Amino acid sequence: METLIINVPQNKGTLVKQLLKKLSVTILNETKAMLLAEQINNSIKPGTTPDMDEIVAEVKETRSRQLLS
Repeated sequence: METLIINVPQNKGTLVKQLLKKLSVTILNETKAMLLAEQINNSIKPGTTPDMDEIVAEVKETRSRQLLS
């Protein structure tokens, strides 16, 4: 048997489940761990991307600390 995970918008979930059940698809209920993982993934926001000047400054600072050690 093959397992397929489908991400469906919450407002369409009920309709999709009904259609899949009519096609004899077995739907597994989400476990607490899966719900927690989804909640954590949704809470992660992308950070800002540093520009080249910030990268160079950080590299220089790191290298100067390494030389002093």
